Amino acid sequence: MSKALNQIELGTPCVIKETGQPGTLQRIFHYPTKYLIKSDNGDFNYFTTHEISFEGYDRSKTTLNVPEVPHDGVGERLASFVPFEAISLTEHHFLSSKKILWEMLTSLETYNLWFTGIQRAIADVKSERYVHKFSFDQLPLKPGSYFKIRPATLAPWFRCRIVTVEKEKEFGFDFRMSPLFSEYVSFTIEESKTGVFVSCTRVSKGPFSFLSLYNWNKNKSKILERLADITPVIEKVTKTEDIKSPGADVSTQTNQLSREDNISIVVNKALDGDMDPLNALTDKITKGKAKALIIRINRGSAERPPMPDTSAASSAPSGGTGAELSREDTIALAVNKALDGDEEAINNISDKVARAKSKALLMKINKGNAERPPMPSASPSSSKEASETKNKNDDELMERLIALGLKGDMEEINSLDNKVLRGKIKAAIVKAKREK
Repeated sequence: MSKALNQIELGTPCVIKETGQPGTLQRIFHYPTKYLIKSDNGDFNYFTTHEISFEGYDRSKTTLNVPEVPHDGVGERLASFVPFEAISLTEHHFLSSKKILWEMLTSLETYNLWFTGIQRAIADVKSERYVHKFSFDQLPLKPGSYFKIRPATLAPWFRCRIVTVEKEKEFGFDFRMSPLFSEYVSFTIEESKTGVFVSCTRVSKGPFSFLSLYNWNKNKSKILERLADITPVIEKVTKTEDIKSPGADVSTQTNQLSREDNISIVVNKALDGDMDPLNALTDKITKGKAKALIIRINRGSAERPPMPDTSAASSAPSGGTGAELSREDTIALAVNKALDGDEEAINNISDKVARAKSKALLMKINKGNAERPPMPSASPSSSKEASETKNKNDDELMERLIALGLKGDMEEINSLDNKVLRGKIKAAIVKAKREK
């Protein structure tokens, strides 16, 4: 029943879970909820809601739905210190592959870009050639290999040693940025359905190990976030059939709508259990925003968006913005809209070349290296109307000049600049004379 367990009627039969002995409810106490139960042998005892079960009242189990991918990819972060030992853990989710993450983590020459505290890293190779001594191309990626790092302080170079190498699974090394303490840094890689989880564990031992946690919350705990900024993002498609599924047709149709409408459509279908439209999206920005909105809706921090009206889009031409304009007019129209505040005008261009040129022109205008292009004189609809009007005028002109030509007046016909129209008129005159 849906009635709360603190509103059960007195005298309701119950069973004590531990002993299986039956009893009856005598009284209810609140904050916290407790029950006074009289057993069949006449004993009175107090029980909580978890220790007894009432007949006709089902206690449903509560579950916590935790999303597989954390918000913005930021996973668990924790740091602890006990005497003579400091441990920290940082976790992050990458929209990439294990192969790419392995190459990023083992590229020691790029650690100064994302690993806090490292100013420069060089190899430490025993070689007769001087240029090979400091080249990472000559450094074997195996336990026992050495490299040097220079901290972003006044401290000198420190020698580090690779300890663990398990391809695309774990990479660890002894690390030092101070003469007072050393650390063991280990990166582990675990693949998920939508990307890769990377965990960074740092362990330091010794009387000065607490110094390894200095400035941890502000900088050291965010090294994987900085790594995510420079890691290539890929879209994972597990099956080829996903592209050819009915969801792909829906995605093609939503390309005719704005980005907000596209997101609303795929989010609603995903919440209803159909993930094909979301997986079939080719626009990475739209796909990322849709996934983020789904996570917020599942957490309860956002509401489900209304389903947009797609009837207008289904009747519209598939070319999208600027399909009936020339490439130059399309670029000018999109850039003007972007300068007026419509950020999606350029992203909605289906022509990749026009989209790239529009973005380049917008950057030049913002830097002051180029001027704002003039707005195209005619929209696609007005161009169509002008074309229809021109055709109508040509038909009237042909009818009038054919009548003059049949009367022998060819002066105005010969003075026409439009060679195609002049040829059509003369051909019609010859045909009409033959019929007579």
